[in-house]
Amino acid sequence: MQRRLFSSSIHLFKPFKVAIVGTGPAGFYTAHHLLNKSSRDKKIHLDFFEKLPAPFGLSRYGVAPDHPEVKNCEEFMTNLMSQFGSSGRHKVRFLGNVEIGKDVKLADLEKYYNAIVLAYGATSSDNSLQIPGEDLPGVISARQFVNWYNGQPDCYQKGNEYTPPPLDKIENVTIIGNGNVALDVARILLADPKSHWKPTDISVDAEDLLERSTVKNVRIVARRGILESAFSNKEIRELFELKDAKFLPVDANLLQGVSTKKLGRVDKRRVALLEKYNTSPSAKDQGKRTWTLDYLLSPVEFCADAKGQLASTKFVRNRAIDDPLLPGQVAPTDEFVSFDNQLVILSIGYKGTPIAGFEDLGIWFEKNKLHNKGGRILSQISEGENDVNSTYKKGWYTSGWIKNGPKGVIATTMMDSFDTAENILEDLTNGAFIEVDEDAADIMDSADLASSPVAETIVQWNNWEKLNAYELRKGKEMGKSRYKVCNKEEMLNISK
Repeated sequence: MQRRLFSSSIHLFKPFKVAIVGTGPAGFYTAHHLLNKSSRDKKIHLDFFEKLPAPFGLSRYGVAPDHPEVKNCEEFMTNLMSQFGSSGRHKVRFLGNVEIGKDVKLADLEKYYNAIVLAYGATSSDNSLQIPGEDLPGVISARQFVNWYNGQPDCYQKGNEYTPPPLDKIENVTIIGNGNVALDVARILLADPKSHWKPTDISVDAEDLLERSTVKNVRIVARRGILESAFSNKEIRELFELKDAKFLPVDANLLQGVSTKKLGRVDKRRVALLEKYNTSPSAKDQGKRTWTLDYLLSPVEFCADAKGQLASTKFVRNRAIDDPLLPGQVAPTDEFVSFDNQLVILSIGYKGTPIAGFEDLGIWFEKNKLHNKGGRILSQISEGENDVNSTYKKGWYTSGWIKNGPKGVIATTMMDSFDTAENILEDLTNGAFIEVDEDAADIMDSADLASSPVAETIVQWNNWEKLNAYELRKGKEMGKSRYKVCNKEEMLNISK
């Protein structure tokens, strides 16, 4: 108890040092709550670490280009940097182009920070169907496709560039999965490039290829039924209202079998939208492209033609299980159907990956996320062959998708990040934090960072502001909201 009181009293005068790994919504929402809800007797010096030269994570590189209102959340971080960047009780720094686990060892953070928050997201890998033909060149992940059209620098790395699908040589596309990302991808393929995409911050490479696209039909396939649709009502309404793409009706039997009596307001509205638009378009209203929603189908094989190119996808029809204890579950039938397609985009979920050093530190990472309670990271303790226990990893926290798995919208992330921050503040008050040597150097002056290859290319906030100003200025000249610089080397040159 005396030790805890002594630790807390020291920090009445010295700042608590906090590192947040990741600058997406989970990271900056956690920082916002920490800095604005801390008691008056606390001083916090907070460093953001970001592996890319630009901040905002999933907001900058995951949100659809035609949803600029969603990116308004970035103001939280911009305001933090403006309010606490250089003076006052709290201080905040942005250290971009620094990858924790590679440029700085994860364990080395404990030399400099009383609390460490891992908020680096869960979008670095993909789930797999594990069916025949999944390795055909015409089968791609939605994650990589989204990164490409949003200008994520890893897709534009010299010598390792992502090769986009040949949209100028194909007509039929199948998207497997019907969440919001799947609908974003469908909108990319269906909307008019010049009127819809050109004014946005979509990458110019994507804009150019979409203008040459020959895609005519997009099929969105889900393994479960209408009531289990993963998209939001806002997203599906946007697709319905596209001017140049026409919706081909859902099987009427699927809608007739849906009872809305016990549904909530959101689900009732979803069914009403489908019923409203589930009419056959006249010939004059066909539009340049068509799209469909298919339900109760699971892919079983991607089929190639004689040249080894993707030609079609084989599905098994599913049936709903009539069991109140298994709501929304399906089982396969003995009926199969095939659809022609030259491109399949898998939108079946992301996977989180561990940072190098987790095992050495005893950080418990399993099943795509960090094991935690309320954002407090857990260490795994084995007490026998089949008996596993856990303990808190003092001073280590997590927020966002790497905390909960890749699910939920930005508003959900905000509230969840606030909860993590509240627990950090509680622990700081109670003395449950990493003890840092009083003589420890600032990490910017440390040998750990000085010996890193990126020591001379760290992007601080003033560097980002130069890049941001350039992107906005050039975007205005081109009639876009922003010209997004995609190549990492070019980003670094502009920011310096």
